[in-house]
Amino acid sequence: MSLTATLARLRRLVALDLAVLDDVRHDSSATVWALVVATASMAMLGGGGWLWWVFSGFGNADSVLFKTVLLGTLAGVLLWLVWLLVVYALVQRLTGVITPVEQLVRAAGFATFPLMLGIFMAVPAISFGVGLVALGGWLLVTQEAVERATGAPVGVAILANLAGFAAWVLLMALLTTASNQLGPGPLLAESLWESISGYEGGRALLGN
Repeated sequence: MSLTATLARLRRLVALDLAVLDDVRHDSSATVWALVVATASMAMLGGGGWLWWVFSGFGNADSVLFKTVLLGTLAGVLLWLVWLLVVYALVQRLTGVITPVEQLVRAAGFATFPLMLGIFMAVPAISFGVGLVALGGWLLVTQEAVERATGAPVGVAILANLAGFAAWVLLMALLTTASNQLGPGPLLAESLWESISGYEGGRALLGN
């Protein structure tokens, strides 16, 4: 599979041609490209969050760039694989079906493309909303990928996908602290919340 073919498939996905997910899951040459798409999509979400941080006037821009775009992308992709592991385990547990792992990775990898919208978090007036739309779109398209790759009943697929997504969000939130701005996109706001809540908690303890 080539870069040209990958871009053509992404264009079809943008046009909501979700049959692409079947094409890629059956294409053994698409595995690496699925991982490339997932990494690039996560990086764009992280990049959008960083631009929001910079345009909002928060400090330590270089440090946050390294943490949220580089380290955050790595953490996001690794936890995305945990998401897929949760899907695999729950589908097997609830249906007895063993999902072809490579097919799940390929379909879910291309399903990350809505995260690319995260780069538009650079627009201040709509930044947080764009980030939420990107995450929501990712969840919905991944749902389609899970259903196609596992062949599980819709209810089981929904449960497995939501559990995996919850694991991703919660673990990313745990990794994101006031001094460790790993969270990509809207999850970067968790760092600010930690800072504010820590400051207010300190004031309360001091009786101020």
